Amino acid sequence: MLKKDQFEIRMNPTYKSILFQVSDTAWSEGRPALVLNQAELFELLHAFLAINRSFNKETMYYEEGPDGA
Repeated sequence: MLKKDQFEIRMNPTYKSILFQVSDTAWSEGRPALVLNQAELFELLHAFLAINRSFNKETMYYEEGPDGA
């Protein structure tokens, strides 16, 4: 589990999923939550890495297809 003021991430090993909760303040109740399975988590991480490479103007070793693969 990772818990910060504005977000919390928990892992559920039984369902192999991640719970991601976000709030606009550290004390807000009824925070919106996002549950991701392993495949969705990998897609999200891949998208974040692609965004990071773009920000850093890094050169890819291979070209990504239109579907991100």
